[in-house]
Order: sequence, then C-alpha cells, then structure tokens
Amino acid sequence: MFSISKAVAFIAFVCVALVLGWVALLQATQAEASDQTVTVPAPEVPINSFGYQGVEGGYQNHIENVATTIPEELHPALKGLTFVNGCHPWTTSKLGKCALGTFDPAGWDADDTVGHKWSNTIWVSTRAVTTGTTSDVVLHEAGHAFVHNFFDDCYFPRQAEKSVKELLVAHFAHDQAPPAELLADAFVVAYSNGEGAMHTYYLDKFNYSVSDDALATIRAAVWLCSR
Repeated sequence: MFSISKAVAFIAFVCVALVLGWVALLQATQAEASDQTVTVPAPEVPINSFGYQGVEGGYQNHIENVATTIPEELHPALKGLTFVNGCHPWTTSKLGKCALGTFDPAGWDADDTVGHKWSNTIWVSTRAVTTGTTSDVVLHEAGHAFVHNFFDDCYFPRQAEKSVKELLVAHFAHDQAPPAELLADAFVVAYSNGEGAMHTYYLDKFNYSVSDDALATIRAAVWLCSR
C-alpha cells in the first residue's frame, strides 16, 4: 500500500506522500503471486480512454468487473472512486517499477505535484491480472480507501479518546512493516471469498498473523463507520 507539503502544506505533503508511498511500496516487488495455475483473461485492445500517463488499459473491463464482486460491506469505500488499469505515475517514478496496486486520493504525479485529474483512483496493474492476484489487490486497495475515507472521524463508543484509524494503526504497529499495509492486508483476510491462496504480501513477508479479534474489530469498524 510516503504521502503530502511550508508549515501546514509541508506537513500535509509529508503525510500524504507517506500514505501513498506505503500503499504501493513493497507491492512493486510482488512479481510472484502464488504457485497456483492462473487463468488469465484475454486482454482487450488497450485504449487509454482516460488520457493519463501510465494507463495500460488492456484489462480495464476485467478489473472493473472484479471490483463489483467485493463484499457489499466495502462498497461505500468505492463510491466516487475510478479504477484504472495501469501503473500509477507517482509510485512508478519512486519505485522504478509498476506496483501491483495503488490507491491515490489526491492525484499525485511523478513530479510530486498533486491535484491531478486522477485523484480518487485505484490503479491495478496488468501484472496483477496476469499473476492472478486481481481480487486481492482490489481488496487491499479498497482497505486503504476505507481507512482513508471512513476511519479518521469514526470512534468506537467505549474508546472515543482515539479514532478508529488511530486504534487500528496502533494495533498493527510493527518495528519493520508499515502498519497501514498490514492493516490493508488484513482487509484481504477479513473479506476474501476464501477460494484459493490469498495474496497478502506484507503479512507473509513479515510473518505477521492477524488474530480473530483483530479481524472482528475490522469488520465492526467497517459496519460502524459506514453508517
């Protein structure tokens, strides 16, 4: 799953850059998704209908179709978001390769400017499709979107001193792994359809096991904060 900018602007710059960067950082290294046999859908004629730099387009319809299959509880996170089949320009410039997925709420470009027309997008690369990880990448990025859009101003009734986001990020704190990425992978565990091996790169890389209590807390937070 690095983020945004002179006093307030600088703080915003650092925060958004951190968020956005971690959204995709280690995903760029996920070339091998699983040992399963992968059925790859036939690509469409690549058409950059968006006009954005980095759009691949060959699996645009496939990715949009997969996005419609995620559990209904997560649909509020996708409201107003656009899925793009391609390599996000900012993460590609920082990582030197195409990340499997990127959630971009601010419209980041390769030159560190924000506010571009691809704000509120989830980018899913062609490599995610050809490695059979599309569903889990979509869930992971939808997790980032849900946390960003709903957890900041939401509070558990008996823990109102901190937001749901603060509590969950603290729960997933790790001395090496970015907690936002562990949390997004936990969304995959919580909401995967259970068919085949799950693609949870960060949980696997850092040998992190998500407890049943943590999964229940995520599901409760999704229910509460989307009301």
